[in-house]
Amino acid sequence: EPVTASEVSPGDWNLCTVAGVLLGYPAVYTFARGAENCLALTPLRVFTAQAACPRIKDGLRVRICSFSVPESLCAQLGDALDAWCHELREAFSAQTDFVDLCISSEVVSLPAVAL
Repeated sequence: EPVTASEVSPGDWNLCTVAGVLLGYPAVYTFARGAENCLALTPLRVFTAQAACPRIKDGLRVRICSFSVPESLCAQLGDALDAWCHELREAFSAQTDFVDLCISSEVVSLPAVAL
């Protein structure tokens, strides 16, 4: 089943969705109010970007960002996920405060998911 895009009227926005859009995540969630734990026990691929920040302290690694995508959609979102990784690496190489960027992913299934 293809992944589609749709317009969401401002009255239906939620902070989770707005934050994901503003942070440039390749996939964001939108959900109806009152929809509880719709992703509970759903395999989610969690992407995490971490880097070292020797300017603050040698050996200090910080999480730059983290987001999840249902594992079942990863193949369909492959191009968007690859583009996000590429753009992050390009932006990262244009600065000097953080070094040793590491983008990792793992699949998790949780009994409750807070968005």
